[in-house]
Amino acid sequence: MTTIQNRTLTGEAAGSDIQIRAEGAFERDLLVKMYDEFEPLGAAFGLPPYSAEARRQWIVVALKNEVNVVAFAAGGAAVGHCFLVADPEGSAEIAIFVRQEYRRRGVGKALVRSALERGAAAGIRRVWSITSPENRAALRLQQSCGFRVTNFVFPAFEMEITLPPDANRSGTA
Repeated sequence: MTTIQNRTLTGEAAGSDIQIRAEGAFERDLLVKMYDEFEPLGAAFGLPPYSAEARRQWIVVALKNEVNVVAFAAGGAAVGHCFLVADPEGSAEIAIFVRQEYRRRGVGKALVRSALERGAAAGIRRVWSITSPENRAALRLQQSCGFRVTNFVFPAFEMEITLPPDANRSGTA
């Protein structure tokens, strides 16, 4: 199994020290708080859900996925969340959310890169997304992380990235 290090973003670009860590159900309350304060709700094809109860249920389901990474501000608050929803064929859909005041500081890129690294270690070969053409920031973020547009199906772009095999997972290391 591959050991993947947590990341720290420091300096002015990040706004302060930001920790990127793999997390699970034990961070649920911090994610609930983050998503309760998130704006705009429902902007990504209905996500995060509008109602508080639906958001809580969605978070519970999201945290059941093997690949979950969370960005934490210096004070411990969750400020970003990225997860991969894997299927049995070795591909996964990516979901990425960063609080407004932490956008354009490298938090999203660090979350996506960490999730992709962890996905490769988990045996995921292909990661894809469905992204609205109006969400230019998400399109730029994904392209900067190596995603390419594979299709346009109104009203969204399909984007994907192929992950390299994890040498340690296949036993060739």
